Amino acid sequence: MTIITEDQVKELRGAGVAVPDVNETCIGCSACVAIAGEVFELNDEGLSEVVLKDNYDNLDVDDAIMACPVDAISWTE
Repeated sequence: MTIITEDQVKELRGAGVAVPDVNETCIGCSACVAIAGEVFELNDEGLSEVVLKDNYDNLDVDDAIMACPVDAISWTE
């Protein structure tokens, strides 16, 4: 799977697509991966990253946000 880049986030946001974001407080618990594995994956450092998708509707992102124990996941502004 391809990890999303900042340029891709800007492009999707410009098209009106809400994109999830994982911030630096991620501890790599992998709850988001267990809930929404098509959206999140762990990188080589064991931290969560967002996978590139055309859109993130109906992919359990809200459930992953609620499950994150350190509030590291949110929708980009």
